[in-house]
Amino acid sequence: MSMPSIKHIKQILLLLFLGAILCSCSQAISVDIRGKLSDNAASEVYLVVEDTQIDTLARAKVGDDNTFHLKGEVAEPRTAFICDDNGNALAVFLAEKAKLELKPQHPSGYMVEGGPINDKYNLILKRISALAEQAMNIDFEKETAQEEYESLTFKHHDAIATAISDNLDNIIGVELFLSYEVRGMTAEDMRVRFGQFSKQMQNLSVMRDFEKYISIFEKIEIGKNFLDAEVESLSGDTMHLKEVCGRGKWVLVDFWATWCEPCLEQMPQLKALYEKYALQGFEILAISLDKEQARWKAYVEQNGLLWLNAIDTDSPQSAAKTYGLQSIPSSFLISPEGKIVARDLDAESLAHELEHIFGGDVH
Repeated sequence: MSMPSIKHIKQILLLLFLGAILCSCSQAISVDIRGKLSDNAASEVYLVVEDTQIDTLARAKVGDDNTFHLKGEVAEPRTAFICDDNGNALAVFLAEKAKLELKPQHPSGYMVEGGPINDKYNLILKRISALAEQAMNIDFEKETAQEEYESLTFKHHDAIATAISDNLDNIIGVELFLSYEVRGMTAEDMRVRFGQFSKQMQNLSVMRDFEKYISIFEKIEIGKNFLDAEVESLSGDTMHLKEVCGRGKWVLVDFWATWCEPCLEQMPQLKALYEKYALQGFEILAISLDKEQARWKAYVEQNGLLWLNAIDTDSPQSAAKTYGLQSIPSSFLISPEGKIVARDLDAESLAHELEHIFGGDVH
């Protein structure tokens, strides 16, 4: 499995809901981690976290023997990354006060071990990953395939829920909650689970931020009216979502960025769907989260993106803030009347939605 590049760190940090926190949050945590890379893999490594005054908290030279020793301090235990100077995120781990070690992980990549928090978390991830892999490897030609899939899916969800319930007072529970369990939850379910965590966990900065997100999420659940927001068009003019949504067309509000590989991977399929359904009343409003406008504009032009293109602003009414964006790609399918009818559709799911709406073969 290929490692994500450093330019995709923002996206990965968003898909993790900005990380998680350990129980002893009243004091800073000193991170001490050693490791050995494969031959000539990099000359420097970095300790990177999100939501601090500086993203890179520490750096270390990789020796001639491919070893390194990273030491840094985080304000509170949280999710962190080890990155190298070749643009790779080598590993994600949970910051804790322990002697940690970066070790090779078969068949590729690395894993951080050595502390009680990370060792326990790694075991949990292995269990839930094994269940997910079993589900993916089901032979759907068998008559019992659907039953097997549903059983494994239940076991996967149950394993996550149980692990969270067992770790409501530490970073592991928070991380699993924000990274896995919240997907598919209603705002009410989120509040109930949030309330089960210890007060110490609820008071962590990442959890306080998530509590604010729940208030936003309540307003953008399926069935609610779309929220108006401010974006900037290709020409540099300010425009609002209400100029496009709720005006008689089906609109996909699609958040993306040129540095987001999953976003780019689905562009060809989105283009095909747009070409097929645009004349039938389908529109795409693609909102980029790029910071470099020149790069965004160049990508739009070079790839012939003919739908409505805009870029998010820094204003309090920005689209990303209004919709409480936590990860990309992220999308909202808006009905002609302005109702949110679906969220976070991949290209294949969107194709089936549009087939249902407009009719016709999606292939």
